[in-house]
Amino acid sequence: MLAWLTSKRFVFQLILIFVIFTLATVIGLGIPVTVLLNRQVESQMRALLDQASQTTVALYENKINQLNYLNALITERPTLNRLVFESDDPNALGDYLDEFLTNVNVDVILVCDQNAPMAMSGEAAVAALCAPSKFNAFTTLDDEIWLLSDALLQAERSDAYHVVVGQKAGTIFQEFNRQSGLEYTLIDERKRSAITTIDQESPHLVNAVTGIVQYQKLALDTESPRVDTHMAGVIPITGQEGFTLIGLLDIAEYQALSRNVQTIILGTLLLVSLVAVVIAVIVSRWISQPLSRIARSATALREGDLVTPLSAGSKIYEIDQLTNALEDARVSLKHSLDQLKLEKAWIENLLNSVVEGLLAIDERMRITFASEAIERILEINLSMILDRPIDDIFKTEAGEDLFSHQLPAANLSRRIPVLTAGGNKLLAVSASKLVPPEAANATRALVIRDVSDEERIHRLIGEFLANITHEFRTPLSALSASVELLLDQLPDLSSAEIEGLLHAINIGIIDLQSLIDNLIEAASIEAGRFKVNPQPIQLHKIIREAISVVNPIIEKQGLRLFYPDPNLSVIVRADRRRTCQALVNFLSNAIKHSPANGNITVTNLIFADQVRVEVLDEGQGVPTNQRSQLFNRFITPSIENDVEQLGSGLGLSVVKAIIEAQEGTVGFRDRETGGAAFWFTLPIFKGDQA
Repeated sequence: MLAWLTSKRFVFQLILIFVIFTLATVIGLGIPVTVLLNRQVESQMRALLDQASQTTVALYENKINQLNYLNALITERPTLNRLVFESDDPNALGDYLDEFLTNVNVDVILVCDQNAPMAMSGEAAVAALCAPSKFNAFTTLDDEIWLLSDALLQAERSDAYHVVVGQKAGTIFQEFNRQSGLEYTLIDERKRSAITTIDQESPHLVNAVTGIVQYQKLALDTESPRVDTHMAGVIPITGQEGFTLIGLLDIAEYQALSRNVQTIILGTLLLVSLVAVVIAVIVSRWISQPLSRIARSATALREGDLVTPLSAGSKIYEIDQLTNALEDARVSLKHSLDQLKLEKAWIENLLNSVVEGLLAIDERMRITFASEAIERILEINLSMILDRPIDDIFKTEAGEDLFSHQLPAANLSRRIPVLTAGGNKLLAVSASKLVPPEAANATRALVIRDVSDEERIHRLIGEFLANITHEFRTPLSALSASVELLLDQLPDLSSAEIEGLLHAINIGIIDLQSLIDNLIEAASIEAGRFKVNPQPIQLHKIIREAISVVNPIIEKQGLRLFYPDPNLSVIVRADRRRTCQALVNFLSNAIKHSPANGNITVTNLIFADQVRVEVLDEGQGVPTNQRSQLFNRFITPSIENDVEQLGSGLGLSVVKAIIEAQEGTVGFRDRETGGAAFWFTLPIFKGDQA
């Protein structure tokens, strides 16, 4: 028995080495995969926490704006001012506030006389809310945290009466939780957890009050105190001295998923290890009999005969086992060669299905391989590409370096403009060295992607955003200046000056409304949700409504407006609101192109079953080079005066979409007396139409 074991010692050593190598490979693979998985999950959780924190900051700023807007709306109500200054019924003001509170999303509304409440509405309303430490920021009153807004009632009558609108922090964070998915803990300057959506008694949460670490994981489940359930982070809210807002992201699901995946990976690796051990035992037994078939199979194998099976007729035990091992090697080798052929064909199909083009070039910059995507990008047959210099295929513009001179270094990418049969294209080129370099005669691989459309989209978005920013800044600056002047110098201004400033504010609001309407319509058109609802309507009502919108601007510019007699109006099938918007765009275009003291004329002419509405101005007309794109987006006729524009190049394109959706047409013409005439048509309503 001992002699038999001694004769087999090499087998045991071989098995032991195979098993150790397999286990080392499994461990070396499993640990990095587990670490990478944990890092990926951690990175994803941090990204979710950061995104939710940004959402919270935006929600908080929006909440302050909502409270301020609501407060301004309340103070401007005539009924409230009458009840404060003229009513003798002390309960009428409170009843009015209660009724108003039922229709708004706040907790309390108070009317205060200096620091004392005249009337309060809301279950949580207390007198201290009339004199908090600060407004438009979190403040603590009677162990309750509030977000309050304050606005004076008619200052010319009394500066002691003001309205306070407030909402509890708990209510606010419940709203935020539904939108951001975070749970919140708001901590005041005394290190007390004033508001939270989770268990305040959790020891980890209490400890977090004294010094939270960004992305800190906390175990807040009392039933599983050792399992991290939340990731905490301080949310930076400006203007909140004395308070710290902590956002808590529920990571229990991610942690459980990570643990499950790790369990699966480790279980799979363990199973592979066991299978590898079994295979090691079998292979070691085959290797223990290496001499059985070497003599008779060496020549056939050397000559490449993998079809003829090896015979096992020897009576020698060792030789018979070696024959079986060589036969298995022959079959495996044949199977591997067949498999490699299939894999080669599969890889070629895979490369040809990739959108990005793949190229291989040699040291002489000749193309040795090209995928079918290159054929689509360059619009040239592959047979004309292979074994040709790369500069003959990828041609650059005159004055530019050759394509081969612009190729990026290994593991880098670069964008290179080229000339193709379909026109100029911008290609994103990534390069890498082939390893090993002895493979065929290719030394570098290039990945090529057509990014021409992507570049055009980026440029269009940039121009559009710059355009919109400019268009919003102009009316907002005018509004800000007028309001600031009213606030600073109201007691010293005369009625005429105040009326002038209010007139300027009204014009600014009209400007913004026109721009916003056009943006909304353009967005709905782009999204494919644009619809109209044509109804029978008197044409003069649409014209009158559009004129009432732009009339303040016409008066400011000193222009004269002429429009048709309402008695001569016809009934058309049109969407009243959108058709009015189209006419406002035409009138706005005429205003900004009209000279001082000029005339603007609106006419309507009947042609068969349609009516044609035309807006005429006395400006310089439309430049010849802009006429072909006049009704495209972001195109506005150039002007030489300094009249503010009401659009961002969207107005005429919106008009075209609105009118054509109502089975009408749009157009323009130059007037013989100078200026331009823009027109659109609408179908006339017939009594028997459905």
